[in-house]
Amino acid sequence: MIIAEGFGMSEVKIWRSKIAPTCRGAIFRAKRWFYATFYSRIGDEGRRERSRENWVKLARMLVERSNEEQVSDKAARIIIYYTEEGGVFTPIRAQIEVYELKLLKTIDISAE
Repeated sequence: MIIAEGFGMSEVKIWRSKIAPTCRGAIFRAKRWFYATFYSRIGDEGRRERSRENWVKLARMLVERSNEEQVSDKAARIIIYYTEEGGVFTPIRAQIEVYELKLLKTIDISAE
């Protein structure tokens, strides 16, 4: 996680996923990160639900955009820029980095 300065009153935090074999997999990793970081540790039900609503909106946009761009089956990484005020997850923006996996070289190894 990286913390950036200069977004209004609060600091902007950045979360980057590892490169996943598919964009859907990268979105799933982001979902696991969100629920582990924000949803399970917040005791206040109101803040928990506001964070979840913000996450659902962001996740929906990630899925829709990856489908529009036809990259849901390509290797990808998700980057989420967000703030956390009072324990509430508030996304600012997100990026989907799409990668191409291709064969570079085949190396044959024989047992004899």
